[in-house]
Amino acid sequence: MNQAQGTQQKGSNSGLIIVIIILVVVAIVGVGGYFLWNSYGSKLFGAEASPSPSISPSLTASVSPSVTPSPAASLSTSKVIAGDYVISDSDTRLIQEAEIRDFTPWQLKVARNEIYARHGRPFVHKDLQCYFATKSWYKVDESFTESSLSTIENKNIATIKDFEEKINSPMLTKDTGC
Repeated sequence: MNQAQGTQQKGSNSGLIIVIIILVVVAIVGVGGYFLWNSYGSKLFGAEASPSPSISPSLTASVSPSVTPSPAASLSTSKVIAGDYVISDSDTRLIQEAEIRDFTPWQLKVARNEIYARHGRPFVHKDLQCYFATKSWYKVDESFTESSLSTIENKNIATIKDFEEKINSPMLTKDTGC
């Protein structure tokens, strides 16, 4: 083999290595870009990133089967909760901490406040005003008083609020607006 053939062989090997490196870099950037878009980009441009996780199916049947996380959970996702209620019978039965353990901070806030909303409580927090305004069953009652709540409802509010405090929920007192 002469010197020209040896140089040509080394050159083609170097070219092949460079092409492989470029392909690996492009693949890494592509995968990283995909994750960045799903984490940040879609939120900047209002696109839906990916399906929202559902509540654990091990919860009682009275809990809405498909609840999306709130903005406080990640501070950027939709505030929509599928179905009319987070806990449809929180006005008639005592709920347990175990069934709300996997709720996002937004789901906890809504579950606690939907008890008040059933009685027409007007809300100060804009996020709750906007959310409950979308519910056909919610009608504001300017004469609402907490004395209209049942013992079961008061206990459920306390259970949820205690759990929110226990996990240091960022939504406990925060209003994220509409």
